[in-house]
Amino acid sequence: MKKQVAMMLAFGGLTSAVGVAHAQSAVTLYGLIDDGITWVSNESGHSNVKMDSGIAHGNRWGMKGREDLGGGLAAVFTLEGGFNVNTGKANNGGAILGRQSYVGLDSPWGTVTMGDQYDMISDYACDYNVSFIASGYGIHQGDIDRMSCTRLPNAAKYTSPRIGGFRAGVMYSFSNTPGNFHTGSAWEIGGNYLNGPFHMGLAYASLPGYSIDPYNRLGTPVFFGQTVATVSNDVEKDLNSNFVLDTYKIFAIGASYQFGSVTVIGNYTNTKLGYKNMTSYMHVYEGGATYQLSPAWLLAAGYQHNTLMGHTWNQVSAGAQYSLSKRTTVYVSGDFVKASSGVNPVLGWDTTPSLSDTQAAVRLGITHRF
Repeated sequence: MKKQVAMMLAFGGLTSAVGVAHAQSAVTLYGLIDDGITWVSNESGHSNVKMDSGIAHGNRWGMKGREDLGGGLAAVFTLEGGFNVNTGKANNGGAILGRQSYVGLDSPWGTVTMGDQYDMISDYACDYNVSFIASGYGIHQGDIDRMSCTRLPNAAKYTSPRIGGFRAGVMYSFSNTPGNFHTGSAWEIGGNYLNGPFHMGLAYASLPGYSIDPYNRLGTPVFFGQTVATVSNDVEKDLNSNFVLDTYKIFAIGASYQFGSVTVIGNYTNTKLGYKNMTSYMHVYEGGATYQLSPAWLLAAGYQHNTLMGHTWNQVSAGAQYSLSKRTTVYVSGDFVKASSGVNPVLGWDTTPSLSDTQAAVRLGITHRF
């Protein structure tokens, strides 16, 4: 009998200890699914109706955790993968955790994390890309300024606590190249200020050795004097899909102000591109607003003007979102871009260049969070 009592007490103590540990730690499973049907006016010379997933928001599944270590210190982690809901395939080059994967420590003095994680432009500037709020095709042309909220791999990142409305951060992405520490590495800084209805953020990034695909992302057949694509008899041929830049520096700043149900939003980005002693700058000016028509209805619209190498792109985006619940939203969006002569414009990430100087898209979609 005594042995049974002792065993019961021991088991009770063990379950209590487990309960305490559970109370001090938390792991959350989460995800998001976005899908819809899009009409595009001109892709490679033809109109198109297609089913596209992950347009308004990138599809994802993941888990995040936090363990209280005492004294205000906690261990944190996030593991997140992206996928195409229409095919079941992984996004991000097939990586299982291609969206985020990092671990770190959180304390009253700030947070330090290491891994594949969102950069400073994402943390402090991309929320002001109002056209992207209106439509998933509303990113700045080619996302050259990384304002669609992107990540850096092999990165160490520090984020300060918020003090008097201010917060700042810095990060460094290692190239992991033996014998050449700086080639392919990147660093960024950023910060923001929040004060009631007024928000403002800015960021700076230096990413030497990074590459872009000029034609598929911008629709420019000539880039830094080199022919990167040809179009003949409505047949496109991308000659250079991996254009490595010697210099790639981005400055982004944005702000918003809320007037009741209306929030006015604007941003400016300046991207310096360098290749073989040649330099060019991409400037983007954007403004727009959101209107919370009711607790369920959100309306948004934005206009952006892009310039690069003597070319211009002018784009308008608008959208309406209706929340069926806290987790499920249906939406409609529309975009129109007109480029200068000689450019075949591209809307967002998931269209191919138009064979005219304009491209338009209309989308009906649904987003569910879990």
